[in-house]
Amino acid sequence: MNQLVSRSYAGTPDLNRLINFAQRTTQARWPQSTYKKVGDVAWGTPGFDSNINIKLWFEGADLVAYGWLEPPHSIEIDIQPGLTKYDSVGDEILKWAENRLHVLATTGKQAIPKAHMILGYEMVSLTMALDSDVQRLSLLKRHGYQRAESFDVLYRRDLTASIAVPKLGFGLLLRHPTDADLDARVDVHRASWSVWGPSALTVASYRRLRSAPVYDPELDVVLEDAKGRFLAYCIGWLDVANGFGHFEPVGCRPDFTGRGYARAVTIEGMRRMQARGMHTALVATASVNARARVLYPSCGFVEVGRVHHYTKGIS
Repeated sequence: MNQLVSRSYAGTPDLNRLINFAQRTTQARWPQSTYKKVGDVAWGTPGFDSNINIKLWFEGADLVAYGWLEPPHSIEIDIQPGLTKYDSVGDEILKWAENRLHVLATTGKQAIPKAHMILGYEMVSLTMALDSDVQRLSLLKRHGYQRAESFDVLYRRDLTASIAVPKLGFGLLLRHPTDADLDARVDVHRASWSVWGPSALTVASYRRLRSAPVYDPELDVVLEDAKGRFLAYCIGWLDVANGFGHFEPVGCRPDFTGRGYARAVTIEGMRRMQARGMHTALVATASVNARARVLYPSCGFVEVGRVHHYTKGIS
């Protein structure tokens, strides 16, 4: 048996390793849900210092676990299901992440997102576990994590049946952005998420996102009005190995919510996933996002699981 070694994330080759790892863990847990999927990996890497905040664990040449820190206090981890040294790797990941969080907390330079303040997550280490993941639940309990009331809702939709074309009002157009639309595309994302706090997305990070190996420009869907303004958007990602499409993120300008615009881009995204041979669409949202919890069932998604949040005070 090869010895387990760890190191920091080191760029595009490791992005490809994380994407492959997400495909393998998704397949291993099916029909149960998983943690980061292909789209989550691609969406998450352009926005922060990955060299510092992502650490990888290897058995020989194979990636078998990662720790993914999203400042100011969120820890995402995944360990290959069935890994013999699951507990020892989990101990290492949490120790590394909590040490990093302690440094960030004591320097006082990390702003708390509005959504986390609403939930009361301030001086805490925050992570999550699928309700079905017995090994993860045991690991977190040993490290003193307590289950919170909040959770993420996991949805699934079958794509094998026909999907009707979204009905649009006069002057509205569904399309995908081009290189000429970068500023407008970033603006609609930042506006859509402003209700939860300032977005970290910039033109530079969005441009890097568009170069990701699993990014498909035609699955980056926007709803444009007659004035050329983007009102809503979604990004779809394909896990071709498993036949899944995944949405991350979906948004609508606050002044235009409640008009079916987010629903239109989501349905169009599913039609495009279906055209590429995917049999299932996946999406998730936080328990506090009331609008999204209405949106996804209206698009035919059904709830298939929950990922509860677990917290531990930062000393």
